Formats: sequence, C-alpha cells, structure tokens
Amino acid sequence: MAAVQALKKFRLHQLKGLESHIARNGPLPAPEGPVSGVRLPNPFLPHRNPQTGRWAPPKYSLRRQAELIKNAKATNNLELLPPGPKLSAPAAAALSGRLDASVGASQKISVLDESLAFSVDWVGKFEPKTRVPSLYAGRKRMFKGHKWERVRDRKKSHRYMLLRDMDKRVAKYKKMHRKKRPDPLKTPKKWSTKLPF
Repeated sequence: MAAVQALKKFRLHQLKGLESHIARNGPLPAPEGPVSGVRLPNPFLPHRNPQTGRWAPPKYSLRRQAELIKNAKATNNLELLPPGPKLSAPAAAALSGRLDASVGASQKISVLDESLAFSVDWVGKFEPKTRVPSLYAGRKRMFKGHKWERVRDRKKSHRYMLLRDMDKRVAKYKKMHRKKRPDPLKTPKKWSTKLPF
C-alpha cells in the first residue's frame, strides 16, 4: 500500500508543479512528435531556465528516483514514471513487458485512481551516457607519464646486459685487484723528499 501512496503522491505533485512551472517559465516547448496526453517537464532530468539560461538540477535525487522505480515495479506501474538515469524508456518498456507476462495481462489492474492514471508526454529527452573509449585509443604515443615509466625499458636492457656479462666482470675485477694489492714482503718504496720547485 505504501508503494501505491508513493506513486499517487508523485503524480499529484507533478500536476501541481505544472501550473507553477508554466507561471514561472512560460508554456512548455512544442512537442517533436504527436502529443498523446498531458505535457509535463521531466522531474528526473536537469532543465534549463529559458529566461536566465541557468540549469536547475533534477527535482528528484537518484536515491528518490530508485525508490519510486522500486515502488512502481512492486505495483506493476512502471509506465507511469518518466525516463531518467535510473531507468531509461527502452529498459522500462522491456521490464514492464516482463512484469506483465509474469502477472498476466488479464490480471493487471491499475491500483491508481483513474484521475491519476492519465497519459503524460514528458518534456526533456534522456540520453544514456555512452562508454568513453580508452584514454590511449588511437594515440601514437603515450602521455608524458612518470619518469620511472619513461626510463624503465632502458634500465631493463642495461640491467640485462650487466647480468649477462657478470661472471667475466667479476673475474676481471678480482684479477686486477690482486695486481694492485701491495705485497707485504716487499720493502716499501721510499718517496723522494726533493720538491719539484
């Protein structure tokens, strides 16, 4: 019963809001297609004030939209809600078709009053966001990146070269170190005290 009350409240609120909307912003824009019912601004979408040019946020937050959709699903009245970010028109049509099939078209009874079950043409077009391709799609080079990313390949090849020849380098160092080491049995070389000037 709470779901029905929520939908009734939503429809009444939209009818009352239509009068104040027309008084503030003037008549609604002309429809693109044939009009089949009452024309209301879509409360699930942001709208632009024609006088000031500023955008106003949607009347219903995403959380409240989700609650209304949940209530509409429970009462099998999804077609009463406007399309929005939480439920687009094609998805609503497909979902209501599935719900009708599960309930049975003959058993479906609108729980709303006849006065509230009027058809509505919602003003404002909802376009779902398309997925943005990868940031590097179609680029020849990557962005600047971090320094460690830019020098990583060069360091890796240098490290590989050093490790490949490590045995030779160790043997060479030990041999050279042995030659440079002073012999303890030899007498130390005397340094001349003669100054060069």
